[in-house]
Amino acid sequence: MAKVEINMPRFGAQMKEGKILNWMVSVGDHVEEDDGLLEVKAEKMDAEVESLYTGTVIEIIAKEGEVYPVGAVLGYMDAEDED
Repeated sequence: MAKVEINMPRFGAQMKEGKILNWMVSVGDHVEEDDGLLEVKAEKMDAEVESLYTGTVIEIIAKEGEVYPVGAVLGYMDAEDED
């Protein structure tokens, strides 16, 4: 297992920040790569942030309703090692 960050992605070249609409997972949840983690509102769209890893959500930092810059750490996962 490796601790990895869940970051605010950039959905377009002009995107500077996004608002957390809701988390679709909770601490302790097991997720597969490409599973939805949270929904984000950007300037021109709402989008789902998908997991880049298979593993367990170990910490959620970002709060629903708050705005975070692109690249900000929103939470952490314990990612399973790829064999």
